[in-house]
Amino acid sequence: MKSMFNVLKILANTIAVFVFAAGLVLTALGVYDFITVFSHLGSDSSHNAARLMSIGLLHAVDFFLIAIVFYVLALGITLLFHNSDVPFPIKLPDWLRIKDFLHLKIILWEAILTTMVVSYIAHLVEKKISGSETSVNDLIVPGAVLVIALSLYFVKRGEK
Repeated sequence: MKSMFNVLKILANTIAVFVFAAGLVLTALGVYDFITVFSHLGSDSSHNAARLMSIGLLHAVDFFLIAIVFYVLALGITLLFHNSDVPFPIKLPDWLRIKDFLHLKIILWEAILTTMVVSYIAHLVEKKISGSETSVNDLIVPGAVLVIALSLYFVKRGEK
C-alpha cells in the first residue's frame, strides 16, 4: 500500500510540475503583452494609442492572474502530497498554508473569481472602445460570478 501511495505522490508531483510550467508560459505571455503595450506609445494617434494600451494592459493583467491560479494549484498539489513529518523547505504565508483539499479549492475559487472579473472588465472595455453595443448576453459572466461568489460565501460560512 505504501508503494502505491509513493507512485501516486510521484504522479501528483509530475502533474504539479506541468501545471507550474503552464503558469510560466502564461506569465511569459503576460510579459509579452505588457511589453507590446508600450510599442503603441509612438503611434500617430494618441487617442488610438490610449485605447490599445488600456486593452493590452487589461489582457496582460488577465494573463498574470490566470498564471497565479496555476501557480497556486501547483503549490497546492505539492503541499497536499507532501510528507507532513518533514517540514516544507520554504516558509509560506498564512493564506498559502493549505491544510486539505477544501482549503485549496477555496483559494482557487477566490483566485478564479478575481480572474473572471478582470477578464469581464477587459471584454467590456474592448466592446466600448470598438463601439459595439452591449447585449443581454453580456450579463452571463456577471451572473456566473454572482452564483460562484454566493456558493463560495455559503461554503465558507458552513466551514466555520
